[in-house]
Amino acid sequence: MEVDTESSYNQDINPELFVELMRLFFDRGWMVGSSGGMAAATADKIYYSPSSVQKERLTPDELFVFGTHEMKLQSRPRCPEIKESACVPIFNLLLNEDENTTCIIHTHSKYANLLTQLLAPKTIFEITDQEMIKGILNRETLKAYSNQHRLQVPIIENATQEYMLLPQIKEVLTKYPNTSAVLVRNHGLFVWGPTWQKTKIMLECYEYLIELACDMIKHGIPLIKAD
Repeated sequence: MEVDTESSYNQDINPELFVELMRLFFDRGWMVGSSGGMAAATADKIYYSPSSVQKERLTPDELFVFGTHEMKLQSRPRCPEIKESACVPIFNLLLNEDENTTCIIHTHSKYANLLTQLLAPKTIFEITDQEMIKGILNRETLKAYSNQHRLQVPIIENATQEYMLLPQIKEVLTKYPNTSAVLVRNHGLFVWGPTWQKTKIMLECYEYLIELACDMIKHGIPLIKAD
């Protein structure tokens, strides 16, 4: 179940595919109540999800599209009341700080929220010896981890506005150069990667491991296996 680091599928993100993914994430309970968002880049465009729009009803013409190089707005939703995702400053930080990153997905899953509370006041989620760890990439090497790897996901504190998370996320990028995800306490999860395909796969693996960890804690099973 390893990530294929020499991917055989090279389909670029496009508006139709973008909204299809939004519906998928809604169906999984990760973007309910208009929450969550995504940014995905191609060679010449960056697509951003809108804010406060029902993700399961999102249409291709409701995306914000910018030119990759000049960051000039190319198209936006017809309705003037629709705004860009509040996460755009975070999306842009991650796109600019890591040349390999082309996709960021932000979810509001129940289990991501719960795990940060179960682990409080810890500032890191760690888990080992799980098969689904093999679906996650080391951000520096872009190689998949082994199932025995000690996976670390930083936990930062929530803020009243997403842009206020920027200093903490900048610190995470410096302190944890291998990480491709960050949990926000009482809030949700950010995952980023080199392609939309690999970011989606990693998101699914992170969400699986997060839900598993909640159940393991409930049943008194340690997240870190003894040597």
